[in-house]
Amino acid sequence: MRGNLPSVTDLWPSDGVAFLLGCSFTFDHVLMDNRIPCRHIESRCNVSMYRTNLNCREAGRFKGNVVVTMRPVRGGDVAKVVTLSCKYPQAHGAPIHIGSPGDIGISDLSKPDWGDAVEVREGEVPVFHACGVTSQEVIMKSGVEWAITHSPGCMFVSDTLID
Repeated sequence: MRGNLPSVTDLWPSDGVAFLLGCSFTFDHVLMDNRIPCRHIESRCNVSMYRTNLNCREAGRFKGNVVVTMRPVRGGDVAKVVTLSCKYPQAHGAPIHIGSPGDIGISDLSKPDWGDAVEVREGEVPVFHACGVTSQEVIMKSGVEWAITHSPGCMFVSDTLID
């Protein structure tokens, strides 16, 4: 079964294990509070997410490549983004790559694998953070029989309804 479900209660096994993953959205408000625009928020769309050629550390049958989010940042603000985001190591922390997308296997920023394309304007630099969608990529390649995961942009699955 694939798709978005309003509840997974009936699917959850008694011996199920859950993991709560951090998200780079955690520090978007900090960037904006420090006058660093977040294009995906300004554009009212989802952040751009891309598969990379960066290998994850393997753990048994769990292996794959890192998925990243991309935020265009004014060149003069890149150091500030690093300083602000590194204070959130449990929510993907500092960028894992800055600059040339081709260096990490991204051939076209206008064609994200998930989310929405956001423009990198003159004077801006693409800044890439690790993304929680990495776990989905790894799970899909692992051969596990089933998994319940989040949807890009909707990271937390819980038994509490939030209005």
